[in-house]
Amino acid sequence: MVQKSRLPLYTFVSVFLSILLVGSLAVPIFLDVIQRNYYQLQAEVNFRQAKAMAQFIQQRLDAGVQNKALLLEFQAAIHGQEVDRGYVCIIDQTTGQYLSHPMKNVLGMSIADKKALYDENYNNTASVKWEEYIKTGKSGGGLLRYTGTPMTEVVYFQSIPGVNWTVTSHENADRIRREISRIRTVLSLGFVVFGLILAFPISIATRRVSRRYETQIEERNAKLFEEQQKSESLLLNILPAQIAERMKKQDGMIADHFPHVSVLFCDIVNFTVLASETKPDKLVTLLNQIFSCFDAICEKHGVEKIKTIGDSYMAVCGIPLAVTDDAEPIALMALEMLQAIHQVDPHLNVRIGIHCGEVVAGIIGTRKFSYDLWGDTVNIAARLESHGQPGKIHCSDSIYALLKHRFSFTDNGDVTLKGKGALHTYFLLQKNPTD
Repeated sequence: MVQKSRLPLYTFVSVFLSILLVGSLAVPIFLDVIQRNYYQLQAEVNFRQAKAMAQFIQQRLDAGVQNKALLLEFQAAIHGQEVDRGYVCIIDQTTGQYLSHPMKNVLGMSIADKKALYDENYNNTASVKWEEYIKTGKSGGGLLRYTGTPMTEVVYFQSIPGVNWTVTSHENADRIRREISRIRTVLSLGFVVFGLILAFPISIATRRVSRRYETQIEERNAKLFEEQQKSESLLLNILPAQIAERMKKQDGMIADHFPHVSVLFCDIVNFTVLASETKPDKLVTLLNQIFSCFDAICEKHGVEKIKTIGDSYMAVCGIPLAVTDDAEPIALMALEMLQAIHQVDPHLNVRIGIHCGEVVAGIIGTRKFSYDLWGDTVNIAARLESHGQPGKIHCSDSIYALLKHRFSFTDNGDVTLKGKGALHTYFLLQKNPTD
C-alpha cells in the first residue's frame, strides 16, 4: 500500500509561512509609508497653526504693539495648553531661548537644553540639532526626537524675520504611534487570516491531486504485483522453488553437482498408436489429466518433477535439496503412478525405470530456459524404462541394494542396456508391511 503523502500538509505550512513572511517584510514598509503620511498630515496641521500664529504676531507688530507686550499677550493666549498633546511657542532665533511657552518655568530656557534632533525627512536619515536649525531662520516641518527619552513630536517652524522669532507648533507623536500600532496588529492578523484562507483551499486541492496520484500508483502497484505473482507462478511451474530464488538473486550460470539422487522415467505404453487414433483435443486433455495426477504424487512424496517429453515423464528425488533417503520416496511414487494410470483409464499402462547415483543439474537456455539433469544416472534410468515391461517398475541393482529390506522385488537377471552393457536388474513389487 502506498504511504499517504504529506504534501498537502507541507503545502499548507509552506503557503501559510510564505504569506506570513511576505507580511513580515511588507508590513514594516507599508507602516513606514503610513506613518510618514500621518506625520506629514500632522505637519500640515501644525504648519497652518504656526503660520496663522505668525501672521497674527506680524499683524500685531505692524499695528505698533511692542515686543514685550506682544509676548505677554501671546503667553496669556497659550497658557494652560496640554504640552503632552500639542502646543505652540515662540523661540528667539538668535539665542535659541524660549520667549513664550505654555509652561512658565521653561521661559528663558535654551532649546539646546532639550537635546533634541530635528529630522525634516521623517525617517531619521539627516537629523540636525534643533538649536542649529532654529538659528538658520528657516521655516519647515519635520520630527523632533528628544535624546534620552522615547518622546517624539511632529513640529512646524514658521519664521518671523522682522523680529528674528520663530513660531513653533508641536504635536506629540505618541498618538500617531499608537494608531500605527493598531494598524500593525490589524495587518498582522489580516495576514494570518489571509494565509489561512489561502493555504487551506490550496492544500485541499493539493490533497485531491495527491490522492488521485496515490490511487493511480496503488492501482499500478496492484497490477505490477499481480503480474509479478503471475511471473512467480510461471517460474515455479518451470523451475524448482529454490532454483527460481537463486535465479532471481544471481547472474550467470546455475550448475550443481549432486553425489546421490534417485531418478525416475515413466513412459505411456503404445502412446504412438493412441495418438494416431485420438482427436488432438482429447489427446491433450488425457495427457494433462495423467500428468496432473503424477504432479500431485510428486508433491506428496517430496519428489521434484523435471520435465515431460511427449508421453514421457521425468522426476528426481534429492534435488535441489539433498535428502538422507532419496530412494524410498521415488519408489513410493512409482507404485502410486501404476495405480494412478489405471484410475485415469483402465486400458492404459506405463513402463517405469528407476536408478540412483550422481548427477549434474543446472539451467539451460536464455529465453525458454529449463532445469535439467545430466550424467550416467539419468541415462541408465532412461534405459531401464525403455527396457522395462508394461505395468512394471524396472530398477537397477543400486536401488535394490538401498530398498531390499523395505520393499519386495523380483529378480530380472542381467539386462543388456544400449551403450551400458549388462546390468543386473529387478522389478519393484510393493512396500513391505511394517510391524
